[in-house]
Amino acid sequence: MVGLKNKLFSGAGTVALTLTASGAAGVGAVGTADAQWLWDRDRNVSVTQRPRPEYDALGIRSGAFIWRPQLELGVEFNDNIFATATNEESDTIFVINPSVTVDTTWSRHAFNAFADVRHNEYADFGSESTTDYSLGAGGRLDIYRGSSVGASASHSRGTEPRTSAGAAGFAAEPIRFDTTTFAIGAEHTFNRLRLRGGYDFAKSDYDDALLIGGGVASQDFRDQDMHRFTLRGDLAISPDTAVFARYRHNQRDFRLSPPAVATNRDSDGYTFDVGVEFDLGGLARGEIGVGYMKQEYDSPVFGSVDGVSVDGLLEWFPTQLTTFTFTARRGIEDSGIAASAGYIGTSVSAQADHELLRNVILTARVDYANDEYQGIDREDERWGATVQATYLMNRNVGLTASYSHLDQSSSGTAGPRDFSTNRFMLGVVLQY
Repeated sequence: MVGLKNKLFSGAGTVALTLTASGAAGVGAVGTADAQWLWDRDRNVSVTQRPRPEYDALGIRSGAFIWRPQLELGVEFNDNIFATATNEESDTIFVINPSVTVDTTWSRHAFNAFADVRHNEYADFGSESTTDYSLGAGGRLDIYRGSSVGASASHSRGTEPRTSAGAAGFAAEPIRFDTTTFAIGAEHTFNRLRLRGGYDFAKSDYDDALLIGGGVASQDFRDQDMHRFTLRGDLAISPDTAVFARYRHNQRDFRLSPPAVATNRDSDGYTFDVGVEFDLGGLARGEIGVGYMKQEYDSPVFGSVDGVSVDGLLEWFPTQLTTFTFTARRGIEDSGIAASAGYIGTSVSAQADHELLRNVILTARVDYANDEYQGIDREDERWGATVQATYLMNRNVGLTASYSHLDQSSSGTAGPRDFSTNRFMLGVVLQY
């Protein structure tokens, strides 16, 4: 489902797994039809992905292009906008979010682009109001049967949530940042074997934080260029299942180095994992990888961090009207705290989507995350829960209502604060 699906189902943090058979045509001993059969991974369709022709926006067709404009209008009540442990402040936030996407209808190759602007207007605390935007484009070139090359680029101006670690909870105004990304990848299928490789680049630039009570907390120590390389091989052992091995390398180069900052935060790391990808018709689909990860920092103060890595997503389909989605991840992330270069982040979630009526979808989600910081005595634990109802009026109008709760507790001598937030949201999405 295009358009309303993306806007309306995103409020509850919907996770969607897409396993496609693009470029899966075989060459050699196994015929084209057989190779396609071996890599067919779309036998299941989740509640949020299911086509609803009577409610899908048609878009604006112009030659080989389809334009899909949208406008999201919403109102949110947040009972702790600064994510503080005491003296909580509440406010009402009005949301205006216009966006547009464009896709091609070509039988081979593909191109897409998007632009999105989101303004949050706080009724009482005007200094918290923000305007974020993002834009980007991407495409795929089908070279020949079983082979394709893709590339994408984007730029965004964002706002760090008050619930984030570091200075966000102590800043007089929200911390803003810019992100620029570029990615390129290639894929080729040799009958039962599929090889994929890619490179992506991300540049982050943070504004300084003006602190409550005066003063400035420089965030330049967080500015970085990240380079990531990925190699992956999948072997189809049946029409339902493939096993894979994957190697991911990253290089993180920070803009500042001593003496501008106390310690060098540059690092190199990798993750190697093996796993299984499956799509059992009428039952479940997913991808689970388990392996080893290590990040080595240039500064001996930070040393190295290693451990078990996990990347998993499972969708279970007990009936055609209900989808359960489970995710799990364990990885090494950069820290927003100057004294700590990074942390081991572990997160799990469980979500249920139920199609009460053809145009009424109910969603419930539970999240848990644990961040174990390296170099300082701090560990953050977060619990979150969300419930949401989506009502599709017609092709052009949809309504949502949701409630979410977040609770964080921090332990250790460097643990900053415990807090909880409650958010109530109502929204309408208009699309053509």
